[in-house]
Amino acid sequence: MAPFVHRVISQRAAAPAWKDDPVVARRDPFAPVVNDRFARQLRAMADPGPSPAAVPVSSASAPVTRFSDGVERVNLGSNNYLGLTTDPQVVAGAQAALDRYGTGACGSRMLNGTTDLHLALEAELADFYGVEAAVVTTSGFTANLALLSSVGRPGDALLVDSQAHASLQMGAGASRAALVRWRHNDLDALRAELEAVDPAAGVVVVVDGVYSMHGGTAPLPRIAALCRDAGARLVVDEAHGIGVLGERGRGAAEAAGVLDSVDAVTVTLSKALGSCGGAVLTGAAVAEGLRGAARPYVFATSNVPASLGASLAALRVLRADPERPRRVRALAGLLRRELELAGVPTLPGEAAVVAVPGGSTQDTLAAWRAVFARGVYVNAVIHPAVPRGEGLLRLSVMATHDERLVERAVAAVADGVRAARERRVAVLPDERAPALR
Repeated sequence: MAPFVHRVISQRAAAPAWKDDPVVARRDPFAPVVNDRFARQLRAMADPGPSPAAVPVSSASAPVTRFSDGVERVNLGSNNYLGLTTDPQVVAGAQAALDRYGTGACGSRMLNGTTDLHLALEAELADFYGVEAAVVTTSGFTANLALLSSVGRPGDALLVDSQAHASLQMGAGASRAALVRWRHNDLDALRAELEAVDPAAGVVVVVDGVYSMHGGTAPLPRIAALCRDAGARLVVDEAHGIGVLGERGRGAAEAAGVLDSVDAVTVTLSKALGSCGGAVLTGAAVAEGLRGAARPYVFATSNVPASLGASLAALRVLRADPERPRRVRALAGLLRRELELAGVPTLPGEAAVVAVPGGSTQDTLAAWRAVFARGVYVNAVIHPAVPRGEGLLRLSVMATHDERLVERAVAAVADGVRAARERRVAVLPDERAPALR
């Protein structure tokens, strides 16, 4: 149906497809989707050569992953930070849940969709973070949407870092409070926004612990101090911090020593924990309020049981083996150092994400294709994930990578970036990367 709908809209944008002689010629409300600037960029990527958008794979997300063209590549483009998607304990947890609970809950958390696994996972997450309660949702995105759309009232303000994840922006935008974006990591800008809010109004400051595209962290000690002085609540999204930063792998707030100053932590189960889902970690009263007020909790179908079994097993692996986060940080540090030595500058960061400035959009896409052809998969990041006209190559390590794979990846990235900058890139669709040995 989709090609037919696209054809009709493109040719007859002024009228619904089922009316031959419309009485009123209206603007097509689907036009913003069809003509979206980012969508046009994605379509343009496919010709010539491979496209960095929605690259299909034919094996598990692992240090070496087989792609749909049959080529195995070093995978530096996955958020599988602890390498747990193929861990035997995690796979067994998913299988046991599948055997006991079947393939789906077929109901919302409010109705029949809460299982023993939800309750066990919520209890263990709350204990891990040292908070009173956790609320598990179907994704990290819906955890942020559930929390932020439910807090605030008219006259209140949600002050969101301008580079915070789209789910935080969307959740804050759905609140009855005002959404105010402040310049990324600019404490003077945050202080000015806090001072501009009515002293009687409620205020929530919202940040990422680790910013997913460039790997930088929020200056959490100073943000926490500003929130304390202003009487504001603080929400930190640890999607890219959990399992990576902190002595116990609890994220950027733990690493910064301010976890006790955070009013709500949101996490995803789909990155370091190798599954799918999300959670809000907070006080008991707030958690119970979310179970009644948060639309994604009340109305969305609950998590697939296998994802809960995998998440619970992965959390237990993390808690039992704090060496894994240290391994991730060590490999990320090695990757940054080796890239710099190879003449490829990286952006500052301390998490699993290593960002390489790619120049313009076209230069970034050319570099991605060159690296892909050399047997390494990374992420090409362009607008709207970064400012218009800029681009990044986003690399991320897994605890299950080894130094040999990192060295191979550095050589491919350095060569690919140089080739793109010198305009020597000529990647044809039928090119194949060398076999891994």
